[in-house]
Parts: sequence; C-alpha cells; structure tokens
Amino acid sequence: MVGRAYLRSSRLNDTTIEMVVTGHPTADDLISFMNSTFPNTPFRDVLWDLTQASLAMLDISEFQTIEDVASQYSAARGPDLKTAILLSSATDLLLVRAYTAMTLDLRPSAIRASTNRQELLDWLAA
Repeated sequence: MVGRAYLRSSRLNDTTIEMVVTGHPTADDLISFMNSTFPNTPFRDVLWDLTQASLAMLDISEFQTIEDVASQYSAARGPDLKTAILLSSATDLLLVRAYTAMTLDLRPSAIRASTNRQELLDWLAA
C-alpha cells in the first residue's frame, strides 16, 4: 500500500541543509521538493535523510530524472558541493549505491550514502 510522502528542510549550518523525507515519495514528490527548496535556500552541501522513507515507488529511470533536476542547481552550490544520503538499512544503502553508480554524473567523492548519521555529518563538516 502506498502512503503519502512528508517533506521538510532545515539548515544544519551556514553551508549545509538537511532534506528530510518520510513515507513513500514518488519522483515527482522529490523533484517538487528540490524545486521549492533549492532556489530559495543558499547552500553548498545537502544531507538527505531517508531513514523514514521507502524508495519502493522509484524506478531506475526516475533516479536519472531526479539527478537531472538536482544537477540544474550544482553551479549555484559551488565546485566543492557534497551530497550525503542517510538510510535506515543495509538493503536501502546497497540500492542507493547501485542507483547512484548508474545514474549520477557527480565526482565519486561528491556523494556518499550511509546508515550512520554521524559519519555523514563528519564528512559534510556539519
């Protein structure tokens, strides 16, 4: 059964925002969230907290679409941007790592996924 997605953002520090996603987001939900948040919030780094979200509604082709939208904001974020993805399980971690390896054009060092929040915060220097 598909539920709703709940989305909120907050600032972790001067250069980092956190995007919290819960429920069952669709690609359209995530794209709308980026389009409503990214232009209005100056930041370099982002922590996506997906620990309470299910990615079951997303197809591999939609990850590419999401990346295409996110890349539109890369120049404004600056050359040393980082994207961290916090997940709740090893299964989700493997899924996201596989999808990002197939779809993202970012430098390999610019994105990191983990189940450990502190590890990601340290990496982001947040």
